[in-house]
Amino acid sequence: MPRAYKKKGNKPTAHKAVPKIDGKAVSGGVMSAIRTTPLGIILIAGITFFYLEALPASFTSAIPTISYMILLFGIAITSCFNRSRGFFILLTLFLSQIGMVVTIPAHLDKIYAWHGIYLIISLLLPLNLLFFSSWSERGILSKWGQRCFLFIFLQVVFVMGLVLSGDKELFSEISKKLFFFTFMPSTPIPDVALVAFLLTGIILLTKRRRNNAHFKTTIFGALVAIAVAHHFNTIEIAIPFFYATAGLIIILSVIQDYYFKAYLDELTGLPSRRSLNEDMMKLDSIYTIAMVDVDFFKKFNDTYGHDAGDDVLRLIGKVMKNFKGGKSFRYGGEEFTLLFPGKSLAEATPYLEELREEVAKCKFTLREGSKIPKNANRKLSITVSIGVADSNQKLISPDEVIKLADKALYRAKENGRNCVSS
Repeated sequence: MPRAYKKKGNKPTAHKAVPKIDGKAVSGGVMSAIRTTPLGIILIAGITFFYLEALPASFTSAIPTISYMILLFGIAITSCFNRSRGFFILLTLFLSQIGMVVTIPAHLDKIYAWHGIYLIISLLLPLNLLFFSSWSERGILSKWGQRCFLFIFLQVVFVMGLVLSGDKELFSEISKKLFFFTFMPSTPIPDVALVAFLLTGIILLTKRRRNNAHFKTTIFGALVAIAVAHHFNTIEIAIPFFYATAGLIIILSVIQDYYFKAYLDELTGLPSRRSLNEDMMKLDSIYTIAMVDVDFFKKFNDTYGHDAGDDVLRLIGKVMKNFKGGKSFRYGGEEFTLLFPGKSLAEATPYLEELREEVAKCKFTLREGSKIPKNANRKLSITVSIGVADSNQKLISPDEVIKLADKALYRAKENGRNCVSS
């Protein structure tokens, strides 16, 4: 028989279970680790770099080739995904690495020419990272992309022109010492380039708080890798080794970005419906599925505006991220889904009651700029209705269980909302 657990009824007592590994906490830890991948890669690369002598000579001699392959792979994958910022940064790194080993004409002082190229690239690279990371994605072959190709080409011509001209005075000006701090370690990076690295890093960290934090963290990680490469440039493989590190950071960032877009809901940060479909394929014979719907959401949208409605969904999503007992998903619109693998209806229902009460306790505050009627209270209560069904150890598909949970949700609405029905 269908039944509803109403908000004023007796609350079923949750059975105390043997402590289990919290899958949600583990997945949260994994996602957190993914977000800090740039720093992790740099740490591993730094440790590996100082133990390169212990590695086979055949491997160390192949590092420049490996670096070119990584950067070319990054250029290919960013072009396939049309990620213009990553594409142009990787192209700049690729050309910079070539510039470090380019053949110098016989009539020029090779040592001085290579040193001049190193000085100019040390100055230009952080500025290029800052420039390309400051724009939104605008396409590689668009008009903006064509201007970027021209921008990079002019820089190449500029560097070649300086080297061929043998203008030692300009190189001397760039390498001139500007600061004298006894506490700072000695570095071959010229002071003017150090300023460029520091300013770029500060701007990236500042803008990280405002928007696109993940990409800004990625570029900051690449900036650190490039700075380390130029600091140890007297070691032959330092440049290709850490340029490859920067390339890996950007490549992984692009892959992660597409993972987040494919499997996470952009508004709430919860796993999306695609993730739900894949997880349902892994369910065994015993499981429970719940459908959660925000009460009076259409009326709320009409009264206070869609921006306020989005804020409500974010609030619900935040509560559901911290939900224990099942896995939360954004189903679509104002609906959410909960999976309880291995749990029966009786075992899952107490957790759903706790979720319903947790949402009801939250006070939603309308922000400035919301469409607020006269004399309306800015602090509002939000409630949800929940429909739940289980597999009942029968040979029915998860899609059929969802349909049963959806019917139970309608019963919860008919029973006065803000309740759990099965």
